[in-house]
Amino acid sequence: MKDIEVYVFDLDGTLYEDTHHFDYYAKRLCEKLDFSNRKLFEKDYKAVLNGMHSLKIGSVFDVKRDLILRQKNGQVTQAFTWEGESCLQEDIGHIYKEALQFDFHSMLNIGDLWWVPAAIARHYGIDNQAAESSFLETREYMMSPEFVMKEVRGFKKMLQQLAKDKKLILLTNSPEKDSNVILTKLGFEEYFDTKIFDGRKPIQTKEHLKRIKEKYQIDFHQMVSVGDNAINEITPAKQLGCKTVLIDPYSISNPSDADVIISNLDELVQVLKK
Repeated sequence: MKDIEVYVFDLDGTLYEDTHHFDYYAKRLCEKLDFSNRKLFEKDYKAVLNGMHSLKIGSVFDVKRDLILRQKNGQVTQAFTWEGESCLQEDIGHIYKEALQFDFHSMLNIGDLWWVPAAIARHYGIDNQAAESSFLETREYMMSPEFVMKEVRGFKKMLQQLAKDKKLILLTNSPEKDSNVILTKLGFEEYFDTKIFDGRKPIQTKEHLKRIKEKYQIDFHQMVSVGDNAINEITPAKQLGCKTVLIDPYSISNPSDADVIISNLDELVQVLKK
């Protein structure tokens, strides 16, 4: 990675690793469900967090068919009902003939904890408007003094050093207003040469990286994409020829998924130092 000139960072789960806001998000979603489904939501949310449900980090939730999918390179390898019953392979091949196209409403990539309560709420009938409202309420909470963020030792100093000679880019799916507040809380707001909000990853990941390449007049191999969601930040970057660093706290990735795979931000600091 010695020839890297541009570092592209995700925000949530990449520049900080606090997770207590996910419980807040789950509560906001739950309260918008029909009363009869709220206990079921709470039960399933706890089950997923404890690894006792077929919905897991790294899976995909097909909202329209109410199926939980396992996939590789966009091709479905297994499918399960919400209750965990396996679907027949011939049915899978018939239903999923084309590669999966991920979006934010009908085909959900459960790449991080944001999508766990979102998928459960979808299963129990929440609509797009209520789901979006819950997300925005959570981001408002994250901007408040109540949301206290844990500092990762040495991370701020490392970014400060990198920013002296390299270009640091923020590319996040989160809105601008609350993302800037989070960056300020972290003390990182001055280190990013370019900030891209509402990035609509993975749908537009490649387009963003192409524009970054043109803006800074570099080759793709001089750019590294750093993130905690393989489908959003890593796979599209690899396909273009970028270097990749995947933060994988759940140990769900394969060695070939990224150039460097780490489990937490302490390890990321050490990787950046090298």
